Amino acid sequence: MRLLDAVNRTGPIPGDDVPQAQKKRYSELLSKHLAEELADGLRMVGFPKVKPDRGGPGERAFQGGLGPKKVDVSYSDERHGLILAVSIKTINFSPFGKNLKNRFADLCTEAITLHMRFPYAVVCALFAFPVGADQDQTEGRVVSTFQRATHLLSTVSDREEYTDPGEKFENVTMMLFQPVSSDGTEPWVRLVDATTGETMDEAAYLQGLMLLYNTRNPHASLGEAGGEEDD
Repeated sequence: MRLLDAVNRTGPIPGDDVPQAQKKRYSELLSKHLAEELADGLRMVGFPKVKPDRGGPGERAFQGGLGPKKVDVSYSDERHGLILAVSIKTINFSPFGKNLKNRFADLCTEAITLHMRFPYAVVCALFAFPVGADQDQTEGRVVSTFQRATHLLSTVSDREEYTDPGEKFENVTMMLFQPVSSDGTEPWVRLVDATTGETMDEAAYLQGLMLLYNTRNPHASLGEAGGEEDD
């Protein structure tokens, strides 16, 4: 998995003055590519048959407690239903804070819907912003949108027990990225734990998701070999 590959595959980010359709297309492509890279990474560390497959169908729909819900990245089986889910959200264009509360509400609704039906499921979120969202401070706004979003999402992260509130996620990770640029600026990706504010590399992120799964499912833990471990 290389989330940077997802940024590169999506290409240059459109300017703020382009038609809305072009902005929407960029956001859709970025989410799709991030989902494919993350699914690849999860398969690599031991999750079998994670969806989506690269180049295949995207989101997979599950019957949640409030109706059907499409999940960007999912691991499931016939016996347990949904076991692991990662919802991918992005805000790519300024003003970056304009839709933040709406995206926050959407995420909470997703978590509730999935946890009502699958209370044991490990439901996570990956929320991506371009670097401009961390550079939009003004005299009247000393905290960047990325910093504000990280604090906001930390309030619904770290659901430790299956009995904890359903609107919380087992993990929320923030992603800040430098988009592809025509001026030669090198693209990059940074992952930040929403709760601790600590940065991590992609290997640590994947291992963190594996740890969450194994802690919740000690009877069916997964190992590096890519299958369930028999006790």
